[in-house]
Amino acid sequence: MFARHAPAVARAVAVLTLTVVAVVSWSAPGGAAPGSTGAQRYIVVLDDSVGSPAAVARQQTLRLGALLGPVFSHALNGYVAELTPAAVDRLRADPRVTAVEPDTWVHISDQQVPTGVRRIFADDNPVLDIDSQDDVRVDVDVAVIDTGVTRHPDLNVVARADCSLGICLSGFGMDDNGHGTHVAGTIGALDNGVGVVGVAPGARIHSVKVCLATGSCLSSALVAGIDYVTARAGTIEMANMSLGGAGTSTAVANAITRSVNAGVVYAVAAGNDAADASGFFPANHPDVITVSALADSDGDPGGIGGNPACRPQSHDDALADFSNFGATVEVAAPGVCILSTWNDGGLNTLSGTSMATPHVTGAAAILAAGTGDPTNRADVLAIRQQIVAAGNLGWTDTSGDGLQEPLLDAHGLA
Repeated sequence: MFARHAPAVARAVAVLTLTVVAVVSWSAPGGAAPGSTGAQRYIVVLDDSVGSPAAVARQQTLRLGALLGPVFSHALNGYVAELTPAAVDRLRADPRVTAVEPDTWVHISDQQVPTGVRRIFADDNPVLDIDSQDDVRVDVDVAVIDTGVTRHPDLNVVARADCSLGICLSGFGMDDNGHGTHVAGTIGALDNGVGVVGVAPGARIHSVKVCLATGSCLSSALVAGIDYVTARAGTIEMANMSLGGAGTSTAVANAITRSVNAGVVYAVAAGNDAADASGFFPANHPDVITVSALADSDGDPGGIGGNPACRPQSHDDALADFSNFGATVEVAAPGVCILSTWNDGGLNTLSGTSMATPHVTGAAAILAAGTGDPTNRADVLAIRQQIVAAGNLGWTDTSGDGLQEPLLDAHGLA
């Protein structure tokens, strides 16, 4: 998760630096300690031509004497297994296998009309009718792939699943961190006169828990969450991923590609390392909407509001001091001192590209709502292009990369 918390917030969750580390595996086959066999947990990516990933997974792991974990078949043909170095080499030589990669950790990128909603002019959009009356709800289904989403009076949560161990259990997965609930509020908090209002008020939220209470998430859990969403692509139009890790993941990348092909739009956080986003996944995936963070202190354009109170090292209407940047970023959105729903039923203020991303998810959800429902890759990329084309350059890019991405502008989206 990419999130930075305001110093003044009492219920602060520790800021997580973006790192990827080797994963300590399950107990090795036969009950031996992992260190005695050299076995570790891997994701095995099978070729798309493999018709029965479960059967192939059982066959391969049985032949190798390996411990089989979750199997994926919707967004990815593949499985998780505990493998020795020798088993990894044998699988990589199998023509049915396209990749074998360590199962790594990634991390979350962490009523009044919030300043972010005002800064992207969502409250000026007549289609949304933001007026403190719960009389218009955006007809769209959005998956929040995160720490889960807690029951909250300001949120329309219609389904939940816990995929944090790589196997998705429907009906489970409350938010034990707060990050996912905060993200969900920016996307779709109700326009009901209390709390806050989201960019796409009343959007139906599907809570897909992939991260633990610490904010850490296995890449296999990400694949499981994407697989879960892809299996429901006939219902879910949008997915928010305010999380990521350094480097690349073939398994996660392949899963996103197949999910996009099935008609799901993905908005993804660029990351909080003040670095080029091309070095982080899934921000570097070519088909997602990658989002950098704008610092905004007053909800108005012009850069005259002074430095944000919760993060004075950032400047009004400029790139947030922590935000990643670069050619892989499609759009910027407010991501500093963002007020949204919290997992105790109240509100909280956070900063990060995690907070910028759900602004974009909500805006894209407006385009995907109703008859705009994307059903294939072309539809997804068309929504992505509309978001980019509708943006404006009325802000200051301080990254020095020479590539100013447009700032999200939702006032004319319909």
